[in-house]
Amino acid sequence: MIVTRLPRARRPVATRSAPFVALLVLFAVALVAPGPSAQTAAPVFRVAILGADPTQVWDAFERRLRDLGYAEGRNLVLERRWSQGYADRVPGLLADLMKVKPAVLVTDTFLRTDRIDPAQCVPLLAIGVAEPYGACPIFPVARRSLTASAKEVSTTHLQLALAAVPSARRLLVLTNSKLAFLVDYARELQAAAQPGGVAVEVFDVSGGSSLAEVTGTITRQAPDVLILGPAFDQPQVRRQIVGYAARGRIPAIGSHVADGVVVAANYDWVDLGRRSC
Repeated sequence: MIVTRLPRARRPVATRSAPFVALLVLFAVALVAPGPSAQTAAPVFRVAILGADPTQVWDAFERRLRDLGYAEGRNLVLERRWSQGYADRVPGLLADLMKVKPAVLVTDTFLRTDRIDPAQCVPLLAIGVAEPYGACPIFPVARRSLTASAKEVSTTHLQLALAAVPSARRLLVLTNSKLAFLVDYARELQAAAQPGGVAVEVFDVSGGSSLAEVTGTITRQAPDVLILGPAFDQPQVRRQIVGYAARGRIPAIGSHVADGVVVAANYDWVDLGRRSC
């Protein structure tokens, strides 16, 4: 093994100017180094969520955000508001969300965006049957909707009704004329049923019909099949209606299996939530 001895370094000679030079270096570093306010922070995105309940669609939506690299507490803030299925709570929740100035509003709830101050409008993403009514005029073109068409939904419901009761000739549809999607839904359902000689009666619940009014209509109409259009936001009301129809031996179809309907057709909410990002 060969060892090479390095020459001994000379001890630096202290001078009276050393402290002054050190101060100059520190001052220069202070000038060049960016302060806390000058450092560039990662942008934080604020996303507003307005939904009926924290269901699987929102779980899928948030998982997809995490997959894309967005994490709460780091570069993402999620402002969540839930209506628990009560439509009268939606305007207040919407107004509350607009106050936090989100970058985007994501909803699975029908919105009356014509009541928003135009100065507060933000991009809107609608999931499911949440087509906005009177959307703000300054919404960007990038606004998307993941809704199926009214014709697709009504055709599916008609096919299910006739599959459940092939001899059916009278259908009763519960709908809501305040929702533009459901106006088209009822019209398309009647048009699709007409060639087959099937009569479709529409009962409008937009006026705040009570459960007694709905059940009374079912009794008077005595339909072969009851169809619950995607009009009822309150699960407990839907289940009561379906239960009443079942006691009268009237099969019901709808959008939610949990309501006790004979058959249901609905969106793949997990897929919709994932595709919303």
